[in-house]
Amino acid sequence: MANEQVKGFSTNAKTFILILLFINIAFAVKMINKYYSMKDVGYTREKTFKEQTTKRIMRAFASVEEANAIVNEIKADKEKAEKAANALAVRERELNRKNKEMEDAVAFLESEKAKLQGEIWALEDQLLMARQTISELRKEK
Repeated sequence: MANEQVKGFSTNAKTFILILLFINIAFAVKMINKYYSMKDVGYTREKTFKEQTTKRIMRAFASVEEANAIVNEIKADKEKAEKAANALAVRERELNRKNKEMEDAVAFLESEKAKLQGEIWALEDQLLMARQTISELRKEK
């Protein structure tokens, strides 16, 4: 009996392995067929969607060429709008820069104004002191 086990599998085991092999092959073939049928259904679905879209365009615009022309016009308008938006963005950056320069200039002029006002007040004080001195000198004479 020990010699029979060494020789190989029994007939029942070989038959069972063969049946499992055929089942696996059949299952693989079934799955491949299912894949191709699903692929065909997807293609058909895309094809019908395209046809439905074409029919809707023809109902709405009377022709596909007219719809394409409208789409091209919309694309051109979009490009023009993007160019205008870019130009406005550049203009806005320039205006922000100019505004910053103006704010700096206003701040500088305000500081100059404060400095000049201080000088004016100092000169007024000197003028007042000079008048007082003159009036005192006149009173002494």
